[in-house]
Amino acid sequence: MPPRRLRLALVLAALAGAGLAGCSRWPSERPSAPRQDVARAGDAVQRPSGPSHPSAASSAAAGAPVAGAAPHEPAPPGRPLLRITDRAALAALEAAGLDFGSVLTGAPRAPASLAALSRTPELASVSRVLSEDLRQVQRADPRSGTSVARHAHRLFDERWLSAESARFELIGVTNRMDRRPFHASGCGETRLVYRLAYAAKSPAGARSRLPMTAAFELLAPAPADDARSCRPLAEAWSRAGALSGPDLARFLTSPEGPLARPAVDRANLSRLVVNLQSVRWPSTVRPDLGGHAEYVLRAFRWDGRAGRYAPLALENTPDVARLSRDPRQRERLRAWLSAPENLARLDRGTALLPDEFLATKALSATPHGLARRVNRPFRVLFEPRDFGGVDFGGLSRVRSPEGLIRRLDQMTCPGCHQSGSVAGFHLLGEEDPARAHDALHTVESAHLAGDLPRRRAVVEAIARGAAPDDEVPYPEREDGARGGYGARCGLGDPSFAGWTCAEGLVCSAYDAPREDRTTVGVCLPAAPEIGDPCQVGAVVPHADPHRDRAAAAAVQARACPPAAVCNTSPVGFPGGMCTGSCGALPEEGVCGAIAVLDPFNRCLARGTLFTECLSRHVAPAGLRRCSTEDPCREDYVCARTSSGEGACLPPYFLFQLRVDGHAVP
Repeated sequence: MPPRRLRLALVLAALAGAGLAGCSRWPSERPSAPRQDVARAGDAVQRPSGPSHPSAASSAAAGAPVAGAAPHEPAPPGRPLLRITDRAALAALEAAGLDFGSVLTGAPRAPASLAALSRTPELASVSRVLSEDLRQVQRADPRSGTSVARHAHRLFDERWLSAESARFELIGVTNRMDRRPFHASGCGETRLVYRLAYAAKSPAGARSRLPMTAAFELLAPAPADDARSCRPLAEAWSRAGALSGPDLARFLTSPEGPLARPAVDRANLSRLVVNLQSVRWPSTVRPDLGGHAEYVLRAFRWDGRAGRYAPLALENTPDVARLSRDPRQRERLRAWLSAPENLARLDRGTALLPDEFLATKALSATPHGLARRVNRPFRVLFEPRDFGGVDFGGLSRVRSPEGLIRRLDQMTCPGCHQSGSVAGFHLLGEEDPARAHDALHTVESAHLAGDLPRRRAVVEAIARGAAPDDEVPYPEREDGARGGYGARCGLGDPSFAGWTCAEGLVCSAYDAPREDRTTVGVCLPAAPEIGDPCQVGAVVPHADPHRDRAAAAAVQARACPPAAVCNTSPVGFPGGMCTGSCGALPEEGVCGAIAVLDPFNRCLARGTLFTECLSRHVAPAGLRRCSTEDPCREDYVCARTSSGEGACLPPYFLFQLRVDGHAVP
């Protein structure tokens, strides 16, 4: 049956449209889905059974609650624990004193609500810096603001940082013993990752997470009796690997556990790092890119004498503005990078730039990751010809000037956060298993999932008393990767010659800027399938991310498979996405759902909760299936479907990954 256009709107477009928000016009084309048999469509969309979770916007892959979450499975015997995302264990850790307020202030039983916590000097000092960052955005951009109705560019509402209904919830603990080379002493790091969330009193108790994380990076101390030995800590993480839930929390916080009180004291705090989506432009405002979002990246250190947190230099992230104004300092940086001993460290991924070159604040932007110059600060500062005289003969990974600059960029904060991430994040927290809407199926990034074997090998070697391999691959692609769907691949540059694609896939330049089209591409099928890009063209980058664009003349339309249509960038799909029918889906497809425009908008206009409107006014669509083992291509997230499977969608179709439209703090 040939496909036809339906009047469908995705969540993002619905909230951005003039009929609802009055802030931007509808684009000339709508999100599309293939024609569906009416009876089949009715059967395919399941309704929530029981009370819905009242968040205010959702994924297009919404449906009935998942029957139950997969239980947390301990690691195999002897395998070290590398990360904790189990909700029961995290709740027990918070109850044991690892709640955000207690770690931030160093005081037990600190208030959980940000309204009370914001009155402490600790949170107040952090919030002041972030609030000024947001005000700078607003001063530079008159179209930005917190109102969906009045502002085309939607700004993070700083009132969330002191809201009674908001808190930072513990979403992950990570074992980073692999970070040993970055510290003069100790056994690497332990990281406590928190995410901003709220449960509003109105309307009807709306609740959601927000696109902001805060993480404490704690130095993992070596045993007092042997400052050179990290073996006891590695053995403790190995013991923890066999436990789960409250039992795991009890061991971790026991005297012999990795999270015993001395280990998590503020005296061991290396830095507090913040990743905050500061502003989002819907696709109606940036149709060529499929939307635009910016993230503020900050680091803070505890100043005990002043009794506050102070901004700290970001690791390996150059101050582009300052260095661009000072040619002599820029040349000192180029000379430092070209020195043989520093090149060797850069090749291994263990280099640390001197503080004199570093910034205390950085921005990253989505979509289109490293195709955008704001995410590549070294590519703004230097051209490949600046390293034309460097000898790369003795290096294993960095084999060319282009490879050196790309390596440098991925060691920066924005470059790392835009390499194989989930909308600029690497860990977003497990979902409530009963959550019917606005839910992620995969909560860790492709980079994090791919890097775990390397981290495990480091801890296992230390536990055996052996010397670990401390080399760090490019965040874009782990060593030995099979080059699966969406993986980064080499386009001819010698630094990336080993980055090949799996059988059935080809290396496409996709969105690479013209000057980067011989370096790194992405593994995709030769002919588009369900979920694949259907608009391929180079991004034209600029140091100012607001001036990035996708050149219309360079965009090439790729035909979608039979009985599928191309949903394009102007309706929120970066690079376009082939969408199929739920009937007779191919192996890579899964049935999700998208909202039907007119009845959905009328439902919202009546003041009905978003989740209720979405449960009533959706139609099925065939999307690409995804999981931790089979991630989506970049610029897409793996969202939960009504069947409990994962479907690839643009990230800002999920309410929890965007700053706009939430309940008023």
